[in-house]
Amino acid sequence: MHTKQQLISDLAALGITPGDTVLMHASYKSLGGIEDGAAGFFDAFLSLLGEDGTLVLPALSYASVTRDNPHFDVHKTPSCIGYLPEYFRTEVPGVIRSLHPTHSCCAVGRRAAYLTEAHALDRTPVGPHSPFARLPMVGGKILILGSHPDHNTTLHGVEETAEPEYLFDRSSPIVYTVTDDNGKTVSTTHLRYGFHTPTRDYAQRYARILDLLPPDKVARGQVLDAACVLMDAAAVWEYGHAALCRDPLFFVDLIEK
Repeated sequence: MHTKQQLISDLAALGITPGDTVLMHASYKSLGGIEDGAAGFFDAFLSLLGEDGTLVLPALSYASVTRDNPHFDVHKTPSCIGYLPEYFRTEVPGVIRSLHPTHSCCAVGRRAAYLTEAHALDRTPVGPHSPFARLPMVGGKILILGSHPDHNTTLHGVEETAEPEYLFDRSSPIVYTVTDDNGKTVSTTHLRYGFHTPTRDYAQRYARILDLLPPDKVARGQVLDAACVLMDAAAVWEYGHAALCRDPLFFVDLIEK
């Protein structure tokens, strides 16, 4: 069982500092156990970030909000990507959630409102108003904590800036009902991603971004028992977009059926 102080020390050694804005993809099991569990994890992380910092976790709901069940409620719809995001959404005081049927984020801290407030304007999963796209504007960082580097939703947003042929299924947009903080429900039409077709699959290879980033824009290390990568968000967007301009299939492998 690791202590909260050890978590703070490890995060600081990786490069997270007070006042940072951090978007985190995390595997709770990879940590190896921490004092006070998930509550202790967030208590320690937010203590390190301090009053000027902000923590963001994706609260994706694409598994339950589907073509057959096209309904999203900002309070009731669970996240489908693990224990820590759902704990963060439901248990950490002050957390707010962006309004998007499949690719919402939860955030707490100084920049939480700015990062989440306009996501409802997007009609694609990771559009220009999403927290992922706003993160570089506040000097944010992306933390992959114990998860695979392919699990980096920001790269979807980078793909949207270049729109490679595989990205959207434009033939069949979906009409969702979306219920906000005040209980108001509206209908919105969205595009979903089209990585899978009857003849082809496109396997995501987002870890390739690590080969593109300059040494001063990426750090690797260990937080408790978890292998971690910390990336500069602006660099991810810059170098990722440039790679797609050179090769539209840079972040995928094409699998013919």
